[in-house]
Amino acid sequence: MSQYDPAGTGHNPNVTGPTSDVEPAWVYNAPSWFHGASAPIRIGGTLYAVGTGVAAVNVEDGSERFVRRGPYTSSFAVADAEPYRTPTLAVTSTGGVYGVNAGGGIDVPGTDRGIGSERWEGPPYGEYRPTIEHSPTVDPIAHEGTVYAPIVGTNDIASMNASDGSVRWRVTVEEDDVISASFGRPTIKNEMLFVANWPNQVSAYDIDDGSLLWEQERADQMQLCTPASDAGIIVTSRTGVALLDTDDGDSIWERDLDGNATEGTAAITDDTVLLSDGNTEFHALDLETGELHWSKEFHGETQPVVADGIVYAVEQKSSLHAFDVDTGTEQFSYEPSEVPLSPPIIGDERLYLTNRRRVLALEETA
Repeated sequence: MSQYDPAGTGHNPNVTGPTSDVEPAWVYNAPSWFHGASAPIRIGGTLYAVGTGVAAVNVEDGSERFVRRGPYTSSFAVADAEPYRTPTLAVTSTGGVYGVNAGGGIDVPGTDRGIGSERWEGPPYGEYRPTIEHSPTVDPIAHEGTVYAPIVGTNDIASMNASDGSVRWRVTVEEDDVISASFGRPTIKNEMLFVANWPNQVSAYDIDDGSLLWEQERADQMQLCTPASDAGIIVTSRTGVALLDTDDGDSIWERDLDGNATEGTAAITDDTVLLSDGNTEFHALDLETGELHWSKEFHGETQPVVADGIVYAVEQKSSLHAFDVDTGTEQFSYEPSEVPLSPPIIGDERLYLTNRRRVLALEETA
């Protein structure tokens, strides 16, 4: 799923990515209606990319497996779903939450649609409030057969059965009756769900019944980021970053980065926090103390991912950079011919990204 795991760490400890200059291993050219900007996901030998629909391609060579048009905009989160033989892909859009068949369903000849390609549609069931943010859809997460997602156009977070979309619990985070809350991607750690919502609130819920465990009002406007670790929850604001205690939300440390971030998130390894300040620098900090290890010139917000000691981050949605996690040394950069460029995912010494009407696999230059 987006940011790799339910905890939202962005850190995949089981794979290796490229460490020097890259070039396309393959390029998949999607149909003209496809407009991809969200990170793809991988299930086995298939890569799933979203952009007003889904494009499923072969990881090895980029050949098309199927395409399906649909109102989908976020990244997918994969969940096992009974009684189906294939997983369900949870995805959100301005219309609600959807469960999509990872097998694509049965082709309808001559169309980009399929019978059984969409398994269910979740809330908001006709409810809608205007949102103050320009990008209201948020990536869902999946955990043990359950999908968790903010409900677009409402002030609610919902837990849904991945098999049929039925609501297990639904809670209202913000009581404002006029404007809908703007949420970050939820995260899960130790059977607790964490979520930040604009402008400055962080909340923790029991994943079984949605009961509120704690709620904190922060002093600065939130960047809507809550990656969770054994050390605590990382939250980012417009100007800095903090580590919160998972038990009560109290601050363990705070660091002012003199930033100006409104989007993006942080990635965390076992001992390092990696993030852009949204202004002019990318930083690595000690997870336990907040001590600054290194900074590199980097403009704008980003959603970094990490594997095998390398952090990969897309700058201003147009160029990909790779830094050594320990030293900050830049390993390589890559700028595609088209924009926007999505956050990458990592696997088999490759990076996979969506790039407007294309899906890319990048590998080290021979």
